[in-house]
Amino acid sequence: MITLSAEEKRAMCSALAAELPKIRELLGATQEGFGELCGLSRITISRIENGSAKMNWSHLTSVMFVVACNRRTKEYFYANNLLGVRFLQFMQQKDANIPPETNITVDMETLKAYADKK
Repeated sequence: MITLSAEEKRAMCSALAAELPKIRELLGATQEGFGELCGLSRITISRIENGSAKMNWSHLTSVMFVVACNRRTKEYFYANNLLGVRFLQFMQQKDANIPPETNITVDMETLKAYADKK
């Protein structure tokens, strides 16, 4: 299974921080609105965007949750290979020689099976 070094995580945080204005644009969100989606303050979003604060791994995972839940931002993420293959392999707990899944969907049969268990 892939593991990421602290340096790789810092580089990924820096790369994603540079994309925050574009991600917000795709969502049509203000810094305050985007912060609310991510569980971060407007001040934190502003400071990351203007470079006065660094994004940390916790911020990255919060932002990526929002990205993954929105079609436009998810497409932008994949189309621009924002954090690279290793990020996806790490998050999907893949070995280095196993390519990550890029089209993760849930079919109706699976949803029905979960609903039936309730």
